[in-house]
Amino acid sequence: MAAANPISKSSTAWLGPASGAVAITPDATATFTPTRGIMCAVAGTVACKFADTAADVSLTLLAGTVYPFSIVAVRITGTSATGIVALY
Repeated sequence: MAAANPISKSSTAWLGPASGAVAITPDATATFTPTRGIMCAVAGTVACKFADTAADVSLTLLAGTVYPFSIVAVRITGTSATGIVALY
């Protein structure tokens, strides 16, 4: 889905603002490059997998709020939020 993130999580540049965004389409199995943050256009739940966690979790997101989450997957089952965007 997204290109490799050129900024290492151990870099101080990781703390700066995101420099790119990619729309996320929820999928049953697909993964992508760990994000620097996510947001959605329409509030709802997001079933996702964090970069450093094995299990999927369900989060409730508000529309227009940037969440500093490093995720690698958004599952179609359990996701009701729409307009989900990955920030890099």
